[in-house]
Amino acid sequence: MGWGILFVLVLISCSTHPKADSLQKNFTRQDYESREFRGVWLRPPQNIEEIPQILDNIQKAGFNVLFLETLYHGYVIYPGSNFPQRPEYEGRDVLQMFIKESHKLGIAIHAWTEVFYLRVDTAKYPQFPKSPLFDKHPEWLLLTKQGQSSDVSENAHIFGDPANPSLQNFLLEFYSDLIRRYDIDGVNLDYIRYSAGSYDAGYTAWAREAYKKETGNDPKFMDMTQDPDDWMQWVRWREDRVTDFVARISDIVKKTKSEIILSASVFPEYYKNRGDHNTFQDWGSWLQKNFLDMIIPMAYASSLDSIKGEIREVMQRNSQNTWIIPALAISTKTRNEYQAPEHPSIEEQIGLIRSMKLMGHSLFCYDWILQNEKGFDSFKTVY
Repeated sequence: MGWGILFVLVLISCSTHPKADSLQKNFTRQDYESREFRGVWLRPPQNIEEIPQILDNIQKAGFNVLFLETLYHGYVIYPGSNFPQRPEYEGRDVLQMFIKESHKLGIAIHAWTEVFYLRVDTAKYPQFPKSPLFDKHPEWLLLTKQGQSSDVSENAHIFGDPANPSLQNFLLEFYSDLIRRYDIDGVNLDYIRYSAGSYDAGYTAWAREAYKKETGNDPKFMDMTQDPDDWMQWVRWREDRVTDFVARISDIVKKTKSEIILSASVFPEYYKNRGDHNTFQDWGSWLQKNFLDMIIPMAYASSLDSIKGEIREVMQRNSQNTWIIPALAISTKTRNEYQAPEHPSIEEQIGLIRSMKLMGHSLFCYDWILQNEKGFDSFKTVY
C-alpha cells in the first residue's frame, strides 16, 4: 500500500466508545460518525479455516472496520468476476465468508482493491500466481519512456496504463459488479495512480498518440528540465486520466449504492514534488470535487512530527466533506522494504490522531501486528 476540518468532528474518549459488536449489519454514515473509526488492513489467509480466528482477534482487539484485500496482483478472492479468481480460493467465495462473519461481529467490510497494480513480478516472488491479464491485453501494460514495464522503477509492481480506455472500462465493469453483488460497506481504491520510483511511466502507444492529437507533442521526446511548461502539461494530462477514472467510479457508487463508503489511499506529500513525483495522483482535486467519502493518507513516517505533517497536508486541502482516516504503520520485529526504519508506538500514533480531532484511523496491517513485539496487546491501553 497507497493518507481541514472533517465532515463530522468526533472526539470521544476511549472509555465512551461502544464495543466493536455494538453495530449490526447495514452500516450507515451515522454508525461511523457515532464512534471512533478503527480500521485494520488484511490480506485473506490461504487457509480459509483461519478466518474465524482472525476475525475473533480483530473484534477482541477493538477494531470495527476491516479493509479486506479483495483485488490484488490481478486476481480477486471470489468467483464470477471479469478478473480471474485466485487459484487458492477456487470454488470458494472468500469475500462472502468475510462479509457474513464480520457483520455478525459488528465489523464493517471495505473491499480493498489494487486498481492499476495488476501483476506482481513472479520471477522475484514465485509464491504468487502470474496474472494472465497482460497476456490477453498486452496493450494495457504501462511503459516507461524506455519501453519497459513499471517494475524497473517500482520493485516487482507491474501496472496497467491508467489512460487506456479499454482497461478503464474493464475495471469499471469489475467495480459495478462488485457493488451490485455484495453487501460490502465500502470500496477502497489503492494504487489509484501511476507507478512510483525513479522512472516515470505512461508512454504506451495509445497514450502517446492521444496526447499528440491533443497537444501536437509526443511526450516521449519531452525533457523535464529543457521544456518545463510542456512537461507540466504532460504531468497534468496523466493526473487527469486518474482523476477522470475516480470520477467515474464515484458516479457508479452514488448511482448504484450511495450508502457505500468510497475511499482512496494516497501519498500525502504528492504536491511537494508535483513535477517529478511519478505517481500523478492529484488527490486534492478529488477532494475539491467531492468524489470520495473518505481519504486515507498513508502516514507511515518514522516520527510523530512527520506523521502529523503528512496528515496536515491532507487536512489543508480538504473540502470539509471528506472524512480523513490516516493509515498508520505498526513496527515489526524485522524490517522490510515497505517500512520506515522505525515507527512510533501505536499508543503514541493513536494519541496523535485523537489530538488532531480526526474521527479515527486505520492500522497497516494485520500481519504486521502479529509480527510486533506486543502483538494485539498493543491496543489494550488505547481501545
